[in-house]
Amino acid sequence: MRSIALGGLAAAIVLGVAGCAGAGPAAPAAPVPTGPEVQAQLAELPAPAPESPVLAIATVLEQDDGALLCLGAVAESAPPQCDGPRLLGWDWAAFEHSESGGVRWAQGVAIEGTYDPAARTFTQTGEPMSVAAITMPAIEVPEGTLDDDTIEAMQGDFSAVERADVLGTSGEQGTLVVEVVYDDGTVQAAIDEIYGPGVAFVISALRGDAALPTILEPPMDTAAPVITGETQARLAALPTPSATEPVLAIGTVLDNGTPMLCSNVATSLPPQCGGPEVLGWVWSSVQHEEMNGVRWTDAVAMTVTYDAAAHAVTVVEMLDLAALTMPARESVSGDLDAATQQAVQDELFSLQRPDVLGGGGGNGIAEIEVVYDDGSIQAALDEIYGPGVVHVWSWLR
Repeated sequence: MRSIALGGLAAAIVLGVAGCAGAGPAAPAAPVPTGPEVQAQLAELPAPAPESPVLAIATVLEQDDGALLCLGAVAESAPPQCDGPRLLGWDWAAFEHSESGGVRWAQGVAIEGTYDPAARTFTQTGEPMSVAAITMPAIEVPEGTLDDDTIEAMQGDFSAVERADVLGTSGEQGTLVVEVVYDDGTVQAAIDEIYGPGVAFVISALRGDAALPTILEPPMDTAAPVITGETQARLAALPTPSATEPVLAIGTVLDNGTPMLCSNVATSLPPQCGGPEVLGWVWSSVQHEEMNGVRWTDAVAMTVTYDAAAHAVTVVEMLDLAALTMPARESVSGDLDAATQQAVQDELFSLQRPDVLGGGGGNGIAEIEVVYDDGSIQAALDEIYGPGVVHVWSWLR
């Protein structure tokens, strides 16, 4: 089984060690149903409301005259873009935040409140904390037996159903992972009825009483993480390598005025994302969708060069994604204790660089994903923290 963290890029939290209850759900005994009938059933999934306050770990983003609680994917643009329930009771003066283009946002916020799925609002009932101040129990995704084609078909079912409470889906170790805003067990039970047990695993972004955090003692600074001293200066001087020779890029191209290549896409309609500008892009040469003046593709593969200074890729050649055989991303681990790992991760999250896509942590090592690394970013972080502390993932390779 594999432990994962909630909240996408906004939630770099310390995961505790939590074992699985039993051997996990049973493997599916028959072919998994997909298609229009299943989509009609998914449209009728319950949307439970918690009876008591729940914990949210998210990015808070200013929109119009209020604030949004971003529980799903956050487009790493400047300012960021996301979707989520309206956040009531939020005070920008109470939490350190960033601002760009007249938009304010705060990352890594842990906040207790009540959730109303019908009104799609989250009302703050407690003081906001930084994720650096808490530790959360791990969530274990059980291993399943689904093949990639079945997972893709099931994801298509969910994509066809416009539900604001479904934040996204992914395939994990033969299991379809479905992240929703909130589940008290009824959503999992309903999906088990549709697909059969042991097929899908539901994760609730809002955490209830059974999974409330432990406050670290002594408590860390509850403002947004800030890097200081020598480490701050050295991190600010990290190299920004360019790819002058063609490298492989797999992502979504989205145009809301400028074509961008995105690794993470917010599941709105039209979608939202941020990423390097795509130079030489011709929309007439690829299949795409369009809504409200926004055009976007499904996942595409291409070779590109990358200009880090301009934060732009230039298309060299389009590839057949279905024909590519991609090696699995290897598992990395280290020897850091939870507090040290979290401190390093917080410093990395404080970097204001367009080429930093996000990160995570677990298994005793901090992780960061960048648009492109030729090994120089990894080497620089090894110099700062020592080998085996931070692992750098390069999106373009």
